Amino acid sequence: MERKYKELDIKTEIEKKMNTLNKTRNTRIKMSLRLKKYSEQWKVVMFILNIEAVIFVLLSLGGQTINSIFTDKLFSIVSGVFSIYVILIQYYIGELNYNERALKVHYHQLDIEDLILRLKALIIKDNSKENTLDESNLINEYNIIMYEYQTVLKNNENHDPVDYEKNARESMKDKQNLKRVWDLTVDNIVLKFNIILFILFPIVTAIIIF
Repeated sequence: MERKYKELDIKTEIEKKMNTLNKTRNTRIKMSLRLKKYSEQWKVVMFILNIEAVIFVLLSLGGQTINSIFTDKLFSIVSGVFSIYVILIQYYIGELNYNERALKVHYHQLDIEDLILRLKALIIKDNSKENTLDESNLINEYNIIMYEYQTVLKNNENHDPVDYEKNARESMKDKQNLKRVWDLTVDNIVLKFNIILFILFPIVTAIIIF
């Protein structure tokens, strides 16, 4: 349906923008929680990976008394490559700054909440019996808030589609018949790859060897 812009009025626009800001704020909350979850999971993953790297090095140096496989040059190469990988992935995760980004997004949603409250205040003033705002003042106040909103958006990281999808799903009343939202971001794929291949696989291998 084509929107008729000539029929726009300031009160309708304020109400519509409040809904838009609420959606954006809720999406930013989802993003903050997602980044925080990545940070917490990576702490556990890196702790285990570092333990495995130390075990690999120790076995390559003096594991011949346990099993002859540890004297093989191939095992030493695998051990060295794995240790280098752990160092590189640790640097990679450090550069992503999940905790810092989660905190920044959290403050961003608080800034948006402040703008929502200011829009609500405009409506309350306009509806009050002692209304001191004429239409011109209402438009000016609205434009100032919208300018600040655009500035806040430009100065912050954009959310991922998965954050929007999760927020949209939660806003639906009938959640039982809705499809599950899968996190297929690169961040989550890399995380799950490390969990499956570099944590579960060595554990299973160790069980088989010993």
